[in-house]
Amino acid sequence: MATILVIANPSDPATRIGYYYMRLFAEHAAKQGHTVIFQKTPTLQALYTAITTYDPKLIVANGHGGFKSLTVGPNVLIGIRSYDEATHKKLDDQNPEWFQGRIVLLLTCNAGRELVQGLINYGAQAVMGYREPFIFLSDDTRSPESDREAKPFFVGLLQPALQLIDGASFGQAIQATKNAFTYYSEEAQQNDKDMAKYLRFDEENLVAMGNFNVRL
Repeated sequence: MATILVIANPSDPATRIGYYYMRLFAEHAAKQGHTVIFQKTPTLQALYTAITTYDPKLIVANGHGGFKSLTVGPNVLIGIRSYDEATHKKLDDQNPEWFQGRIVLLLTCNAGRELVQGLINYGAQAVMGYREPFIFLSDDTRSPESDREAKPFFVGLLQPALQLIDGASFGQAIQATKNAFTYYSEEAQQNDKDMAKYLRFDEENLVAMGNFNVRL
């Protein structure tokens, strides 16, 4: 069994859906016997404290991604010192060394462009993200649990984490994720071509680097 840090904040419509699915994942992982720390109101200090106190093997973060940073709620939690063209912010500090030896899932837009490689360069075991915006459909008249349009996208998004807690290697988890996107895309092809197109887009823009044999 592993220690898992889950980070999510329902700060806007997109992250409210992500937060709902991250809560479901956290509850499922705890039932599987893993130790789960869930941060709903993360700050940089809270993140540092959680990492140094609990030493999580797996970190799963949902928020808004830049090319070189990840923002959850109002706070930049992961960053590499530079100017981030995606967020138009200058990052004066950095913390990629915090993730050395860990598996990191960046369930967010754009982070696959440079941040994934940056964390690997600083010693993370395995990292995944998306190089382009993570596009999904949603019925904003419904709550996250009854939003049928969003469900295939977020089931796909959570597959790496779900597979890892069930004992899959990082490589197997990434392949299962791609398979899930393919399955839902083919299922939607007849009735909802936009859904099929965006599911394929997300699959194509998934980036994974590091040790594909590592497991929790």
